[in-house]
Amino acid sequence: MTPNAVKRLGLVVRKDGMSHEQFTRHWLGVHAELCKKIPHLLRYSVNLVDRERFPEFGYDGFSELWFESEEKMKASLGSPEGQTLLADLPSFTQRIYPIISHEYQRIWP
Repeated sequence: MTPNAVKRLGLVVRKDGMSHEQFTRHWLGVHAELCKKIPHLLRYSVNLVDRERFPEFGYDGFSELWFESEEKMKASLGSPEGQTLLADLPSFTQRIYPIISHEYQRIWP
């Protein structure tokens, strides 16, 4: 079975001292615009988590970046645009836990 895509998920904890509104504004504005510029990106989503509703989760959100292959993902993040994107992470995150997953679509539009 061949995966449909490779995803880089980033579990994010917002920067200490940053309000939820500041965090959201930076991620959905500045950071998302940088992400849209990286090569080979098939799809991108930001998932915000309501920490008051889910305090045990421990993260303020997670991103999903879809690529054709791990090679394309590595090339994308290693590009000048990818390096700019990664350099922006400390602007709004305290910690990020990146993981790579292989997506096998079962019900998909």
